[in-house]
Amino acid sequence: MKCLIIGAGGIGSSLIDELCKCIEHEQIDPNAEVHLADNDLVEPAQIAYQNFTYREVGVNKAQALANRYKMFGIKPITDRIKTTKQLKGYEFIILCADNNPTRELVITHCFEKNVDFIDLRASGRIISAFPKLGRKEENLNFVDVDDTTCYSCQDKSTGKIDKGNKIIALIGVQMFLNRLRGLNNKIISLAI
Repeated sequence: MKCLIIGAGGIGSSLIDELCKCIEHEQIDPNAEVHLADNDLVEPAQIAYQNFTYREVGVNKAQALANRYKMFGIKPITDRIKTTKQLKGYEFIILCADNNPTRELVITHCFEKNVDFIDLRASGRIISAFPKLGRKEENLNFVDVDDTTCYSCQDKSTGKIDKGNKIIALIGVQMFLNRLRGLNNKIISLAI
């Protein structure tokens, strides 16, 4: 299976750690091809809530995680995902994106090309996971296509660190395992 994870921030950096543990424990085929895409650099303030170290500050997030998890064959994509051409050839996409234009692009592509996906989100204590539903419009109902803001997995207004990003990453890994095992997923939306 060829899988693309889009976003290596608060959700994606935690997700890749748990995904690699599943590969290590043979819950996911060790021959699976996993690509991780993010064009952002690790910043010092993010270390408190993202899966990075101070040694990785200034390094591209996808590259930093690919270096750390190279024994599991994680491949970095250091460009921002902006076109359907970049999505070609993947059998499964896990969206950990911080913006709605990327979500809209991926959802539209996945319905046109019959590719499965999971859309994971966190904003402080509020977390959501959306599997591929029956129709594109059902998934797009949860995307404000006019909103081009990039969001954080943290609620910046409180100044406190929340763990919703790690919780939704674990839920995302379980949802991915469910699909690999032929099981269906349901929408999950929680305020913790």
